[in-house]
Amino acid sequence: MVRSRLLAAGLVIALLIVAVAAPGGPVSSATAQNYSFSVAEERVNVTVMQDGSVDIDYMFVFTNVGYLDGVDIGMPNSLYDLSTATARVVIDGQERAVTPTTSPFVNPGVAVELDPVVQGGGSFALFFHINNPHMVYSDLNNESMAGIAFTPTWFDPQFQNGNTGLLNASIILPEGMTDLSEVTWLQNQAFDQIYFDDAIGRGVATWEATDVDPREQANGAYDVGAGFPKVYVQTYFDPSTDPNANGGGGDIIEDIGVLACLLLPLIFVALVIGGIISAVRGAAKRREDYFEPKLSVVGAGPRRDLTAVEAAVIMERPLENVATMILFGLIRKGKVRVLSENLPMRLEKINGAGEHAYETAYLNAIRPDGTMDRNLLRSCLVDLIKSTSKKVEGFDFNATKTYYSTIVDKAWKQVTEAKTPEEIAAVLNEKNDWMMIDRDYEGRMRRTIFPLPILIGHPYPVGRSGVPGFPTSGGGNIAQDYVSKVKTASNNLVNDMKGLARQVVPFTNPVPVTSTSASSGGFGGSGGRSCACACACACACAGGGR
Repeated sequence: MVRSRLLAAGLVIALLIVAVAAPGGPVSSATAQNYSFSVAEERVNVTVMQDGSVDIDYMFVFTNVGYLDGVDIGMPNSLYDLSTATARVVIDGQERAVTPTTSPFVNPGVAVELDPVVQGGGSFALFFHINNPHMVYSDLNNESMAGIAFTPTWFDPQFQNGNTGLLNASIILPEGMTDLSEVTWLQNQAFDQIYFDDAIGRGVATWEATDVDPREQANGAYDVGAGFPKVYVQTYFDPSTDPNANGGGGDIIEDIGVLACLLLPLIFVALVIGGIISAVRGAAKRREDYFEPKLSVVGAGPRRDLTAVEAAVIMERPLENVATMILFGLIRKGKVRVLSENLPMRLEKINGAGEHAYETAYLNAIRPDGTMDRNLLRSCLVDLIKSTSKKVEGFDFNATKTYYSTIVDKAWKQVTEAKTPEEIAAVLNEKNDWMMIDRDYEGRMRRTIFPLPILIGHPYPVGRSGVPGFPTSGGGNIAQDYVSKVKTASNNLVNDMKGLARQVVPFTNPVPVTSTSASSGGFGGSGGRSCACACACACACAGGGR
């Protein structure tokens, strides 16, 4: 026990520290009765509160109940506030409130006694609420971050028949947090969905699984966790104050050992500072890293049938530019025109269907008043990135990028080789989508297109004045007008276009948060285990049976 505690404390200097909730688990025996039930559904919402606590709301659906006189729900730590606990059961369509009590079988845990008992193959739903303090922990590896981790309660497999049909867990993020790109997650435990719930005014990270083996759940396979900037909570705790450590007690030998380990950062201060600098730089870069290729096969050749927009995605061009490319493509195809370039832009939808799924999704994001629906535009970009990632599976990713870099260069060459202003206008209209993939689109236009002799003194072709699909702006160099329109669209499509682009990252390439396993003392009896913790301190394994 001393050795594992010292090891855990040493790991504090390098790994993310978040509060851990390890509720619910097996016990050696519950009662002389033969408990028997199935769990069709388990849902839990964990709401982060400003005072460093969490509100926990469970909903269970029990079926095929042979015998069950109570349900025991494991708590994250012994500081849970029983006075905040409420419960109600729905049996045969009849709802009634029950008073939760301290569990006789789970420590720490709360019991919901059923009177009369449920038996004979019946079913019922249980709704449970409680507040648990001391749950938001600081990240000792990143002084600006805090977070929580949580293990949904489980039931002893000797009583539960089969696997849990559906397990859904959600962490409801702190109030005031709107930039979901700031959210981190436990390594190998990425959320399935993260979104902003307008009804409650908060961000929500959600995990969902079906056919869940309670043994795997007990071993941490379905743990959930989220990190967020400390500024969004008023109170957070140092991981060394975890109330589960030492069972809440104190051991002077272990405490001396922990203190010695906590001083280790002084020895490695240079490494820590270097790591922080690297992490800050990496975090800044990662805000723009929205694309993570899957199953790239070296030597398999490039994928050659991508559109310009999809090629921009695999080359990870800024998403505000990608959204602008979609707009220009739809304008060129006669499906959209720009009514106003002012923030927010107003568009006129001429045709409601595009040639590609992302074009149709973009068109659907245009509101009746001509402005863009921010959430629908974000969903359009998320789906585009995911579908593009799927498209390049099995191909050589690097070869694909090289192939489309060549296509981009050919598009630029076609413009520079045009012989007349009319021809330049035609090529720009056709090839601008591909040219926009260039990282230095504006600079390259100024260097290679603006100075073309055929444009000097001949700003527009005869009969033309401006970029197709945009309001006319009079004279000027047609190439300059393209640059201006691209920049305007990239900035003015919606309010804070760059912020919207950052909100896409958690859906397409979420940030992995490294966690460590620190063993606490194993608990005896059926199914006893050592806890796999996301914090570098011992965690309590709550027992559970009924």
